[in-house]
Amino acid sequence: MKHAFLITTLCLALLSTRSLGLELKATEKGINIDAGSLGEFTLSYPELQDGTQKPVHKLVETKVSAGAASLKYEGGGEVELALSGTGGMTFKFAHIGDEVKNVSVVMLIDLAYSKGGKWKIGDKSGDFPREKPATPHLYQEHATQFLITNPQGQNLTLSVPEYSYQQLTDNREWNWGIFAWKDVIPFNAGIKEMTFTLSVDQKAEGKKLVDELGQSMSEDWPDKVKSLEELKADVAAEKTYQASLKTPELDAFGGQLNSGSKLALKKTGFFHVEKKGDKSWLVDPQGNAFFHTGICGFNPSDDFTYIKGRESIYQWLPKTDGEFSSAFREGDPTCFSFYVANTIRKYGEPYTPDTYAARMIERVRKFGFNSMGAFSQPAPTALQKANFPYVLSLALNEWEGIKRIPGAWEVIDPFDETVRSQVVSQLEKTLPARADDPLLIGYFLVNEPRFDELPKVIPSLDGSHACKRKFVELLHQKYSTVEAFNTAWKAEAKSFDELVSKGLAVSTPAATEDVKAFVGVFLESYFDLVCSHFHKHDTHHLLMGTRLQPVTIKDEQLCRISGKHLDVMSFNYYSYDVDKALLKQIHDWTGGLPMILSEFFWSSPRDSGLAGGREVRSQQERGLMYRNYVEQSASLGFVIGIEWFTLVDQSVTGRWFSKYSGESANTGLFSVTDRPWKPMLEEMAKTNHSIYDVLQGQRAPFAWEEAKARGKQ
Repeated sequence: MKHAFLITTLCLALLSTRSLGLELKATEKGINIDAGSLGEFTLSYPELQDGTQKPVHKLVETKVSAGAASLKYEGGGEVELALSGTGGMTFKFAHIGDEVKNVSVVMLIDLAYSKGGKWKIGDKSGDFPREKPATPHLYQEHATQFLITNPQGQNLTLSVPEYSYQQLTDNREWNWGIFAWKDVIPFNAGIKEMTFTLSVDQKAEGKKLVDELGQSMSEDWPDKVKSLEELKADVAAEKTYQASLKTPELDAFGGQLNSGSKLALKKTGFFHVEKKGDKSWLVDPQGNAFFHTGICGFNPSDDFTYIKGRESIYQWLPKTDGEFSSAFREGDPTCFSFYVANTIRKYGEPYTPDTYAARMIERVRKFGFNSMGAFSQPAPTALQKANFPYVLSLALNEWEGIKRIPGAWEVIDPFDETVRSQVVSQLEKTLPARADDPLLIGYFLVNEPRFDELPKVIPSLDGSHACKRKFVELLHQKYSTVEAFNTAWKAEAKSFDELVSKGLAVSTPAATEDVKAFVGVFLESYFDLVCSHFHKHDTHHLLMGTRLQPVTIKDEQLCRISGKHLDVMSFNYYSYDVDKALLKQIHDWTGGLPMILSEFFWSSPRDSGLAGGREVRSQQERGLMYRNYVEQSASLGFVIGIEWFTLVDQSVTGRWFSKYSGESANTGLFSVTDRPWKPMLEEMAKTNHSIYDVLQGQRAPFAWEEAKARGKQ
């Protein structure tokens, strides 16, 4: 899923202020604020604005060093940042033109603050709303102090310059589950510096927020489990419930029985794609139609939470070396899963990957889910015994030591010889082991790389990055003389060598076109590097793309290049309704690649005690949204599968790897107490069990008007 204001760990300059309960870092994206159990935040670098608060000069170069950052803007403006050991952040301005009338900074605040958090600005205060408020702006006035209090009662205070105009907004109005604080400061040529000061009070109130089963204690809902006895009683109750569910007869891999002969599909012994007329089909190893209804995070993952430093908010935590040792992630005493602990108490046995997978495969098949999706670790014995298909990821971004491009999320540099060598050796080492596995559908390359950030980032880099050196090399080839380059770019460079080490302002049509052309060269090199070496070691499985976000995939050049190298286009498409025109446009740009909608969910905070994601009013509405989304998409003829995010709800105190700022949404098919969300799943099953009727035109796709209405908001 993706994931707002995550900060790359590369190129950080560290200033330790641990004595204050703070750690400040200058990064490529802004000032990273680690406030311990209050969470992590990023204060953006200053945006230079005109009198209407519109940006006037883009930031073109960012250089970070120990406790400092140097910023350069179009038009020659410069800002020097200095971090102090007392929580101070001072910006010194130089060469700022008279057209700049305001300076603005922004900080995002995690939606977890909606679970009992408070705010105070000036002399006004309020609660962070539990649900989307009637109007998005919680505050819009002048003040010089901003304070937030988390549900534990701990405080973060930010003092800002005089005459600041502050705005606090609930971004759920625009379907983005996060709060945003903005500070706008009037600016004139006489201003030389501005100082912001942070302080924290980490003394907690000591109240319990999470019950012994991992549920929120501040709310109630119909399916909330009240006791350990009730948790254990669910075993017999669900066994009876599962036995009552009726499912269609399918082939050994979960495909539509006997559909291969009807549709004239090939039996190859592996999953593959075929096009028949204007329809694309995913075909299983037995040669039958297979619509991929996958589930992301099939093993315990997002249900782990970071407990260190906030142990007091939990009503119960076990010892790390006893009965519940397997509920701690890989033996890490700081990361605990209430979900895993509940299954240990419920079923009376320790967690093992195979036992867990076998139980879950049996359960989800009843609702028509037929495969493991992304972010899953296959349990070989359970998969083979159940004949349950799965997908994997090459996870280029996760290889130890691989160099990413700062400022372009999860993008590696295909011109870097070390990176190229790592890609070649890693694929050679890992692919052969599964190259002949018929249960493996295929591989994603990576998750949500921000290729859309490359046009901004590449010109701003220095010569330590191979892609920047290659970019300047191609500029030299095109323009021959630096004078011709200066004319086209409205620059004042003395040589092409000079361009390598400095940030370049992209402010003319010629410059924009040059950057776009180079991004095309970059993408061709990226996909050719990965895909050509993949096929040397695996000739049977599909390459299923990079799970792009909407902000990235709406790019014709990227889609056309992807279409030349991939077998399937994957799209992490979060939406209330289905924009068929958009999906068709992407499909056409790729040259007709089939598509998997590889990540989406809806949440119901009212009856789960959780918050975040695209919110609906009930569990049944989650299921109705699913029906509309999946059937409308499948009816297009080129969508060959979907992946729901995730199997189990996220922890009420957030995902473990984000520590105190982790997502904590009702994403799952199952709650933290291992209860299936029945009203949702029963709706989902209606679609999953009859999806081939939609694909073959035997019934019209389900349409839910509420989804259409929400999609227009």
